Amino acid sequence: MYKLILPLGSLAVGAIFGSILTVNASLGIAKYLSIAILAALDSVLGGARALLEDSFDSLIMLSGFFVNALLAMLLAFLGDQIG
Repeated sequence: MYKLILPLGSLAVGAIFGSILTVNASLGIAKYLSIAILAALDSVLGGARALLEDSFDSLIMLSGFFVNALLAMLLAFLGDQIG
């Protein structure tokens, strides 16, 4: 149960900060940023699942987080360039 409190608390704090702070992104980068956020969220949920299964490795989580986000942005950019 205690393993679930930290992620849920962090989610609540992030939601509060997100509703208070205003972040402006240009239209050119907004579509890539949204895809990167979705890929990062996938990594976070995978990390939460690994934590609940007691197989969490922080190095794998951290590298997967950034690699997924960058790869998603790159693939979206290439798809946009192709047409």
